[in-house]
Amino acid sequence: MERQYAGEGMDLKKYMLCLLRRLPLLLCTVIGGALIGAAVYTIVRTVPESEREYQAFTKVQLDFAVDKTGEVYQAYNGYTWNDLMATDPIMNLTLANLSPDYTREEVEAALQAEILSDIRILTVTVTTNSAVRTDEILGAVVQALENYGTQAKEFLAINAIQTTQAKLVVADSRMAQAVMVGTLLGFILSLLGISLYYVMDDRILVAGDVRKVTDVSFLGYASGMESLQSDYEKNFSYLQKKRGGLFVCEVEKEKPFTEEAFRKMREAGGVVLSLPFGGVHAAFVSYMIEQLKTQECELCGVAIREADEKFLRRYYGWMGYETGGSRLCG
Repeated sequence: MERQYAGEGMDLKKYMLCLLRRLPLLLCTVIGGALIGAAVYTIVRTVPESEREYQAFTKVQLDFAVDKTGEVYQAYNGYTWNDLMATDPIMNLTLANLSPDYTREEVEAALQAEILSDIRILTVTVTTNSAVRTDEILGAVVQALENYGTQAKEFLAINAIQTTQAKLVVADSRMAQAVMVGTLLGFILSLLGISLYYVMDDRILVAGDVRKVTDVSFLGYASGMESLQSDYEKNFSYLQKKRGGLFVCEVEKEKPFTEEAFRKMREAGGVVLSLPFGGVHAAFVSYMIEQLKTQECELCGVAIREADEKFLRRYYGWMGYETGGSRLCG
């Protein structure tokens, strides 16, 4: 019967065991994905020196004067101060405390003033691309506000109560998210790669793989797990007595049959193909079977040699399987 091994369904148990054998590779890929994610995030997040921002702030106390009605001047809210810092006379006082290389536009762009909660406390923040210029602008602003407090009728005094030094502005870290994304991508890509490899890999490992290429009897595992080897020896002995003589042909990849081998196989009562565990592909075995058919060599059985005992125990679930067969020699 012609076997369409390429169209056979997937052996999920075999796939999971093969995946388990490649677990170290999967783990390495996942770790590699996490490291790549962290590295990419670090590169993207690193800001060039010329584009880095430095920030400092000052808090000043506003002592309001009392108008004719006895009420405190309350027209200076947060929005008023933000506009007032960029207009005369405070901007002129600020520029007077700076060197000529500072422009009005630069200072205006660097300033932000706001009333956070208490109307008597004004917070002024300065942000530039230079720590030195940030500190110099902030110092000039403090002097300008204190001078303005002595000149404007709305105030008794304006005094700085807290002033900080310029510090580099650091963006919120997303390193953990980057590592998680890298880990997930590494896992998915490696799993897809291993799955694709398994789908394309038609190496002969178990009896089900043999059935995909031929309907002849599977005699068992010629070597490897002792209990399973005993089964093979019993099956081989029975078939040998029935056929009157068998020729065991050990198939090896890239090793074609010789004329002498074909002659011996034709003279024998039958041929048993001995396949190395995971050493040949189903397509190659199918080709070899066609060669035997062309040479009129009767194939009567297939066996697998050099099997992985641990793999077979997990695949068949025979953790304590034993038989009473005897081992044949020769």
